Amino acid sequence: MLTLFVLISCEKDDICIEGSENTNRLTIGFVNYKSRIQTGISLSFIKGVDSDSIISEGFSGNYLKLPLMVNSNETKYILEQNKIKDTLIIFHQTNHLYLNRSCGFKSNFLIKSETEISKESGWIREVSIEKDSIFNEEETNIFVYY
Repeated sequence: MLTLFVLISCEKDDICIEGSENTNRLTIGFVNYKSRIQTGISLSFIKGVDSDSIISEGFSGNYLKLPLMVNSNETKYILEQNKIKDTLIIFHQTNHLYLNRSCGFKSNFLIKSETEISKESGWIREVSIEKDSIFNEEETNIFVYY
């Protein structure tokens, strides 16, 4: 009887179903600067600036997916390759979308053209914005030429 009461009293908004929409990450593709061909890359580590966490120690692949800060208009990452560090600074606008009472909010992003790299003698040669809106993780947003 009690179980039946609990099941009947739950509303659709009380449960956030696994696999439902959530905040998408920035997708970065890596391109060889000389050949202009998208190729895989190996990075020693990836660290978020202003957050004391290393995102990855040892990355290898063609695409990298990184979260953007929802409470700021810029997100910075240090990318290290062969002991050379570059800082990728992504300027963005955040748009919050209310999903429901249980799941809360989801954030979509719009990448601004001011996105840049900060380096002394870095390995990144160029950054180009391919798709400025981040509504899903399947499309590449930024290409990093190295």
